[in-house]
Amino acid sequence: MKNPNYTRKLLALACLAAIAGPAAAQDAAKNDASPADASQATKLETVTVTGTRISNPNVISPTPVAVMSAAEIKATGAINIGDLMTTMPQLATTFTMGNSGRFIGTAGVAEMDLRNLGTSRTLVLVNGRRFVGSSAGDTGVDVNLIPADWIERVEIITGGASAVYGADAVTGVINFILKKNYQGANLHAQLGTSEHGGFKKGLFSLSGGMNFDNNRGNIAASVEHSDQDELMFRDRFGHEAYATIKTPKGPTNSALFDNAGGYTRVDAGTFSIGKATDVSKRYVFNQDHTIRKQQFNGIYDDAGYCQDCDRSDNNKYVQLQPKYGRTTLSTIASYDLTPEHKLYFEGTYSHVDVKQQSSPAFDSTRAKGNGYVITRDNAYITSDLAALMDANKLKSIRVSRIDGDAGVRGEDTKRDTARAVFGANGVIASDWQYDASVNYGVTDETRHNLNNRIHDRFFASIDAVRDSNGNIVCRSSINPNYINPNHINVAQNNRGGVLNPIALGGGCVPTSIFGAGVINPAAARWFNTTTTTTSHLTQFVGGGSITNNNLFQMPFEAGAASMAAGIEYRRETSSQTTDPLDQQGLTFLNAIPSSGGAYNVKEGYIETALPLISGRPFAQNLTFDAAARFSDYSTIGHTKAWRWGLDWSIIDDLRLRGTMSSAVRAPNIGELFGGQTQNFFTISNDPCSADQLQNGASQAVRTANCAALGIPAGWQSTRTSSVQGVSGSNPDLKPEQGRTWTAGMVITPRFIDNFGLTLDYWNIRLTNAITAPGGLDIVDRCVDTPSGINNVYCLNAERDPVTHELVSIRSVNQNISALSTSGVDIGAYYSTEVGGGNLKFNLNATKVIAFTEHPFQDDPSTAIQDNGTATTNGAFPKWKATLYTTYGWNNWVFNWNMRYFSSMLRVSNESYASNPIQTTPIKTGIGFFNDAKVSYSIPNSGWQVYGGITNVFDRNPPVNFFGTGASSGIYDAIGRAYYAGFNYNF
Repeated sequence: MKNPNYTRKLLALACLAAIAGPAAAQDAAKNDASPADASQATKLETVTVTGTRISNPNVISPTPVAVMSAAEIKATGAINIGDLMTTMPQLATTFTMGNSGRFIGTAGVAEMDLRNLGTSRTLVLVNGRRFVGSSAGDTGVDVNLIPADWIERVEIITGGASAVYGADAVTGVINFILKKNYQGANLHAQLGTSEHGGFKKGLFSLSGGMNFDNNRGNIAASVEHSDQDELMFRDRFGHEAYATIKTPKGPTNSALFDNAGGYTRVDAGTFSIGKATDVSKRYVFNQDHTIRKQQFNGIYDDAGYCQDCDRSDNNKYVQLQPKYGRTTLSTIASYDLTPEHKLYFEGTYSHVDVKQQSSPAFDSTRAKGNGYVITRDNAYITSDLAALMDANKLKSIRVSRIDGDAGVRGEDTKRDTARAVFGANGVIASDWQYDASVNYGVTDETRHNLNNRIHDRFFASIDAVRDSNGNIVCRSSINPNYINPNHINVAQNNRGGVLNPIALGGGCVPTSIFGAGVINPAAARWFNTTTTTTSHLTQFVGGGSITNNNLFQMPFEAGAASMAAGIEYRRETSSQTTDPLDQQGLTFLNAIPSSGGAYNVKEGYIETALPLISGRPFAQNLTFDAAARFSDYSTIGHTKAWRWGLDWSIIDDLRLRGTMSSAVRAPNIGELFGGQTQNFFTISNDPCSADQLQNGASQAVRTANCAALGIPAGWQSTRTSSVQGVSGSNPDLKPEQGRTWTAGMVITPRFIDNFGLTLDYWNIRLTNAITAPGGLDIVDRCVDTPSGINNVYCLNAERDPVTHELVSIRSVNQNISALSTSGVDIGAYYSTEVGGGNLKFNLNATKVIAFTEHPFQDDPSTAIQDNGTATTNGAFPKWKATLYTTYGWNNWVFNWNMRYFSSMLRVSNESYASNPIQTTPIKTGIGFFNDAKVSYSIPNSGWQVYGGITNVFDRNPPVNFFGTGASSGIYDAIGRAYYAGFNYNF
């Protein structure tokens, strides 16, 4: 590549793909890949770029595309691709290995989230084709299943791409392009461990391929296995525990104190003989069942948090990383029937085994009120507790505890995913090319819910009394019709407080809960069980396309018009079979019904690129691009999406580009047919309580609407527990609508060799977004709507006609919200000769200008500005960037990778504006992590050895951001870690 014009041509193309310069991709690939990989890299300029199906190398899509090359992937030492992808500035850390367990059944799943707009709005492709989903009811792809060693590059288009690829591409597309025509063999192995906690990870990969029949055919296969140990909080951080404690007399309103915890979570169990806010009335159990007053020697507040006090180290149960293992078998094959026609095949099978630990069961809202009700005649009550109860005339107490001595809950999940693609491509006649394929995928999941407590059994077990012989037994063994004070009535089991005989069974084993470690192991075996849930997903895609890169000549010698058109049929199915105990709400899990559904869609699309001007002053090339897609869904009917763009090459050094698009997202199976599950809603303040009427947007409106509901003036709610209800799907949903526009430039100055710069502005707005309003939102908006109570919110908030208390809330999916975000992507590439070697820099950065949620799109006043915050909604840094630095010298390659994101508020922007000193520290501080790797290729041997360090400077996450939450997943919670490995080509 010594011809400077040819070099610039390749560089401009690569800059259009977000500065993944061909020189960098090729040179680095030679250090890490087989000779077959390096030869493929030289064909980069003829590859169809993600974002368009037109393969004409002279017609470049105006849509910005970011690229991560195989060399950059290898430079990180990643053994699973999911966490690495989330370091890219365009992607959010919604699913990482550390935080994926915060939802039921998703541990170990890595779904992609472009622009923080949701995983369901990001389309993942493999070699330009769809991949089967990983979770019941959803089409989101677990990218951890994609073999890291077989990835040639990853291309990301951000912005509406529905017109080109169909639904789910509202925010963009991530296309994993795997190796093709592989020849030779490669053995790759890697082991690593962390400095804190001894967290171990490993990878083994074997690939091989060959040509046959005089090079008309190629076949290749690989097996890749990766695994990691679990990493527990106590092994990484010891006994750190933090809580935000109110300090009204201090310099701030509240502050994060270390070694703090809520008094209601003391291992031994706590109770109060008076108001919970009166610390002089709080007691804790000793190991021998006796009681003493709870100690409050440090700072504490009336919210129940304290420092230097009797507390529980709940973090000892937290799992920072699950135990995870993946084995993936991959195959590719192709055969030239004739010089004009080729058959091809892709096959993938993955098996995943992931074990996740969650917290033990505790005194949840499944019991009536807060805490377990223990009556005065309980057989385990000691004399000092009995005397205390008698002195205060108490017939019962409520004991709050976390039941670690009954066993830790968890999930043992196995997923099997298989996918096969059969296709043919070639030339029909003259300039017409075709591609036709069928794609079938299936995912089967079996999830065992470990130590899943059967509530009625536990309630029977702790309701222990003495029989006529003085033996301690379960009261239910004496009187099965006794009304247990802990029992909650649910729709499936409304027996007026009597324990369910089916759930209860026989053989009740009594136990005490007074003290740490006191639960009888035999009782735990009786009331704990393992429930099993299975899921089955299938995906079938069949279609074909035709392309002509020389359709006709445009006027003024501008060049040839290009066109691509095609049809596609897709069918998605999903079913989930829930354990009968869980279905009925008899276990610690919420009541989760079995569910299932299917839909199909027929689509047709067309795309064209029309060169308008070529070879003129200040218009070396001006090309108009347009695409349209028409779809017919079996669920929502007809939809359409479109896109148009303009690409203007002013001079060799400068190219301008822009797009406008309209995108759609059809609701998925879970949103439509997932069923409605039992849920519990915390309503801290009933809006119709007399002391809350003034807190509405209009006191007059709220007062009038509460009166219309039949609530008398001066009424005050006395509810102390949560409100039961249901959450879930809605078969009447409509599609989401998205509008995106981008404008940018590509700069490749001739006076700076091997340098490229891209700047792209993007703006995305989503309307009719599918969301389920929260319980408090439903209750508030019912009585704050100026038009009265005849609204959808009041229909979903049921009150008792006599007491007027809320008794049920229905929170289901609805097309009621909107989202909008905008920002600038910056990419830069530079390489130069230094000290006899080649030094390369690759920068990829994003500045988010705004991110706004409209929970109720018809009410602009409810806008929430998320940009720059890290809250329960997720992490929204204003800046996020990566810088890859590579230095190659002789047989050595040195990599230094940096990842940066800006500091974020721990509270919402709205909350911060109202009180900027409410919490200390209120900001997280910047995130800045460095990784290093060095590799050496032994001459003429086929061997390459390497070693690396991640988080070189051992930076800890900020206080209380331990990588397991929606917002904290952006941080490295593992600390400094080391790895070493080798590649052998033979």
